[in-house]
Amino acid sequence: RTRSTTAMKSATLSLRNMCLPAICLLCTLPCCAAGRWWRGKGGGGSGAASKAAASTEYDAVDCQKCMSQVMRLLVPAGRGCQAGNGTLIPSTTNARVPCAYCDTLLPKKRQCVVYSFGVDSVWDFDKAMVGAGCRVISFDPFCCGSSHKIGADHDFLPVGLATYDGVAVADAAHLNVTYPVSTLRTLMQSLEHDRIDMLRLKVSSKVEWKGLKNLINLGTVQEIRQISLNIHLADSDMWEEYKTILTGLKSAGFAPFYVAKQPDAAYLKVQEGVQSLHNRYEVAYGYTY
Repeated sequence: RTRSTTAMKSATLSLRNMCLPAICLLCTLPCCAAGRWWRGKGGGGSGAASKAAASTEYDAVDCQKCMSQVMRLLVPAGRGCQAGNGTLIPSTTNARVPCAYCDTLLPKKRQCVVYSFGVDSVWDFDKAMVGAGCRVISFDPFCCGSSHKIGADHDFLPVGLATYDGVAVADAAHLNVTYPVSTLRTLMQSLEHDRIDMLRLKVSSKVEWKGLKNLINLGTVQEIRQISLNIHLADSDMWEEYKTILTGLKSAGFAPFYVAKQPDAAYLKVQEGVQSLHNRYEVAYGYTY
């Protein structure tokens, strides 16, 4: 607990030194499960071993219908971006395909605002959005040091995104340390942003997927114009939930304008014509209402 308090005080003091409003991380909102979500943005996986595991695990999935529906929900739609597939951001690693954003959805009369969660020391997306003229805030509690200003329109905060405000416990890979987390709405209020033009997330674990669902259910996605997702369909018992969440994005007015499977994506034996389902994608959504 002493380590958690020290980390939160450090983040808050750094925010003040950067002339940004301090973030309250000790709120009394209900905490779901201890853990983290939206940690990083990388593809990951173990190549052939990952594909072999997927080919056997997904044979046992009960909700085959859900898998087909998820595949249909990941078909790009032109209405998501008037510029078609949008602007591609090249990847500096062979482990991931490019990501994308829609230039026509960025504001023309004010500076665009971008939140990017899970930097993981890979700055492709963040630097590209700064180059597009946006105000970018990058978040990651496990890399890149304390709160600091990277450039005139680019700041870094060592805070994780969660469904509650407080602290979370990291996994064993990060030595089970505690770290500060906050909800998206709390961060927006603290940073004095009433809307986000682009939100970058990784959704892989069950906690991360439920976190995205929480944004939809609370209506927070209505304050966002574009969403860039690095998704992993990793759990055989989550297919109905995957379908529900992606359907929720569609009902909230978001349409995918760019969908690309990752280089190490495993084929999940679901096919309809030229459409097939894999377990890892890069997806960009645009708000259509």
